[in-house]
Amino acid sequence: MKNRIGLAVIMATALFSCHQASDKQVKDADKQLKEAKQGVKEARLVEDNAAKAKNTAEWNLFKKEADSSMVIMENELKKKESILAKTSKKGAQKLSADYENAKKKLAALKEELQQRNAAFKNDVKRFDNHVYEKNESFKREFKHDMNELDKSLKDLFKDNVK
Repeated sequence: MKNRIGLAVIMATALFSCHQASDKQVKDADKQLKEAKQGVKEARLVEDNAAKAKNTAEWNLFKKEADSSMVIMENELKKKESILAKTSKKGAQKLSADYENAKKKLAALKEELQQRNAAFKNDVKRFDNHVYEKNESFKREFKHDMNELDKSLKDLFKDNVK
């Protein structure tokens, strides 16, 4: 009987110490998991901040280029206006309509850029992949529209100036 009691005490002690060791391992694993999760959060934050900074820099460059192109187009329109003033009344009607149309398109593009710039400043606060894609799509479309307007400005008086 003493052997059985002794054996039971030894087994209970072994089970209790195994249980304590396993509790400690679980606590250590839990702590390591929490530290790893915190590390991932910090890495994501650094990555998000870097992406925001990169996209903000790209946007600012795009906006400066677009503003510069618009100033060039405005100057081109002023030159065309002086040519229009010298054109005979017969040819001036069509040219005047084309000129006004180009002027309106440029004003619309300026307004569109200002609106998108304000939206970008708001979007960058909650920057994600969707915002990036939306911004890139706008840039492509805006550049296309600017190129079309530039081409139409260059062709505006081409056939009529002789």
